[in-house]
Amino acid sequence: MDHIVEKIGNFPDILKDKKHLQSFLGVVNFAGIFIKDLAKYRKDFRPLLKEIESSKWKWEEIHTQRVRELKQVCSNLPKLAIPQDEDELVVYTDANDYRWAAVLMKKTTTGEEPCRYTGRLFTEQQAQVWHINKKEFFAVWKAFKKWPLFLLAKEFTLKVDNTNVKAFLKNKLE
Repeated sequence: MDHIVEKIGNFPDILKDKKHLQSFLGVVNFAGIFIKDLAKYRKDFRPLLKEIESSKWKWEEIHTQRVRELKQVCSNLPKLAIPQDEDELVVYTDANDYRWAAVLMKKTTTGEEPCRYTGRLFTEQQAQVWHINKKEFFAVWKAFKKWPLFLLAKEFTLKVDNTNVKAFLKNKLE
């Protein structure tokens, strides 16, 4: 992982064009399982990634700030626990207007340790059209889809903050 962190750190704070930004974000994605709420950092780059014409490319201070934040986060990546068969696992999911996120944790004698992070931005259509309940369910579904090796055929705890999702799951699973 050190070579990925080094590569991220070697990018300039101001990226020159769409391809340069795509390269930077591509390398950052390699560290994605270590980065809590990666989608939050990526959000401000979305308009730049959509630009087809290079003449419309407009790098702003917020983009420089996000590159610096990502470099800082990547230079201090957390150690992730490796779940064992006997571990009690907890999945936390959340969604808001523009993104979803999930974390896989394992219970320890002193609390919980993170094992994996995941999350993404919603597409513009999803962000605009979907109700928050659908976004929250989507986060749960994506977490299950992302970590089948850890979650299939195993009991685990799912933690969601949306009362409608909680009620639905409680009624369906009883």
